[in-house]
Amino acid sequence: MTRRHRTIAGSIGIVLAVALVMPAAAMAAGPTFRVVASGLHSPRGLSFGPGNILYAAQAGDATHSGSIIKITNSMSRHPKVRTVLGGIAKVGGGGEFLGISGISVRGRGTNQRIFGIMGESPQGTGGNTAFGALISVNRRGHSTTVANVGQFMHDWTAAHSTLWEEFPDSNPYGILAVRGHIYVTDAGANTLNEVHPNGAIDVLAYFPNTTLRDAIPTCVAKGPDGALYVGTLALVDSVFLGPSAKVYRVDPAHVNLADPTATPMTEWATGLWPINGCSFGRDGNFYASQMFTNPAHDIPTVFGDPHGDVVKIPFHSPATHTLLAGGALGLTAGVAVAPNGVVFVADGTAFAPNGRIVRLASH
Repeated sequence: MTRRHRTIAGSIGIVLAVALVMPAAAMAAGPTFRVVASGLHSPRGLSFGPGNILYAAQAGDATHSGSIIKITNSMSRHPKVRTVLGGIAKVGGGGEFLGISGISVRGRGTNQRIFGIMGESPQGTGGNTAFGALISVNRRGHSTTVANVGQFMHDWTAAHSTLWEEFPDSNPYGILAVRGHIYVTDAGANTLNEVHPNGAIDVLAYFPNTTLRDAIPTCVAKGPDGALYVGTLALVDSVFLGPSAKVYRVDPAHVNLADPTATPMTEWATGLWPINGCSFGRDGNFYASQMFTNPAHDIPTVFGDPHGDVVKIPFHSPATHTLLAGGALGLTAGVAVAPNGVVFVADGTAFAPNGRIVRLASH
């Protein structure tokens, strides 16, 4: 198990070194969800596009390359799944694979673009420039590379090696494309970055280390106030110390480009289990996938039966946390909220033979 698997497997390698028993988390009553797509291969990011079409990134597995798929009629009993872009590079083994992770759809008609972020970096994959790339995919499924975030951030962390003992490192993971801006969270570099249309990259913020390990930011969502909300994995701390994941608030108008470690940020929500995807709904609620919520047994069982879920957090009451699936999911990843407020989440994102996308009941 190599250091490059920063989102799940790298942290699990540390977690499994010791046995621990922890108290159970409170569960919402009754699983209430419907499977929209199954038989998937490490599904990760989700994003809604025009026409209420749901797009998903698949990192791939031992026998399948990565891909981007789209799901039409996702609210019906008979959704339709079609591949938009296949043959995307992947790397990994032992149950977790890195490839295309985050996905975000922007624009309409001929201007519609699907932006996807590849994990890892060329430096971490023997010079393979497919990894770490931010790609843009048009409606016909043709892709171009906007910039290689992994390459840039690997070099940045090499120049800032005093920040974390495992630098240099990079694993771009989450992405958010909004009008005029593309934001990327790097789970390996522990940063929030902005990629400009000309391929230039700014490091906006560096997230501080947790008690035991680094923060590992996995997702970014834009709040009703225009600020960016970044969720962290904090996997090792959560297993050993209790729910340690956080959601940071960062105002993109007040970042410190000269010193991203000094960018102002606040801990908007705390006391969460490891976050692997997030999104805001039109109702202003924040939704985040939690990879597990009930580590009541020994550590191997945590990942064999993780009780994954999605937590709802009201924007004006960030201390209020409501689980939506009764802990009935597996290792969850991307979250997307449909225009009508229904929440979708990728499940079985790693260490599972068949991933799926599920639609949660309204709460």
